[in-house]
Amino acid sequence: MPRFRSRRSIYFNLALLLLLAVVWCVSYTGPVLQSFFKEEHLFYGRVSYAAIPSVFGGSNVPFLDKTFFRINGDDSATFVLYASEEMLDSMSDWFNFAAINVGDVPLEISAVRLSGNRYVVKSMASTYGELDWDTLAEYQLFYSLIVLGIIGVCSVGFLIFFILAIRNRP
Repeated sequence: MPRFRSRRSIYFNLALLLLLAVVWCVSYTGPVLQSFFKEEHLFYGRVSYAAIPSVFGGSNVPFLDKTFFRINGDDSATFVLYASEEMLDSMSDWFNFAAINVGDVPLEISAVRLSGNRYVVKSMASTYGELDWDTLAEYQLFYSLIVLGIIGVCSVGFLIFFILAIRNRP
């Protein structure tokens, strides 16, 4: 059974683990955080393609459960809906991404452009119901603050273990 020969390697490994956690949290939260500071655009159309990533789909973990979809057969624009399972369940009364007739429901989508072809949905509405801006913004802001707290704690831990690794003699 291998053993660590010094505390230095333990400290470096813990610092690396915490740095990995920070990078992972930033990569998953980054699009939502960016969407708070950019201008919203309004789109009208029918969903032509929808996908729920299978790795985390249905896990109900904030920002890991997301739905990708495209409207009007346009392959150059992808919309990302960050919503909880509860929101998607209440939304399923008037719109379901897995339904056979998903392309029959006209939608009004308010979204923020992140890059050339990626949009984060801020609200959705149809003639049958809506997922309003207040509900999505509250969900996204609440969990963004939690993730920012996690990033802060992991960053401080990274700095502490990195400094301990540098100061500790082998």
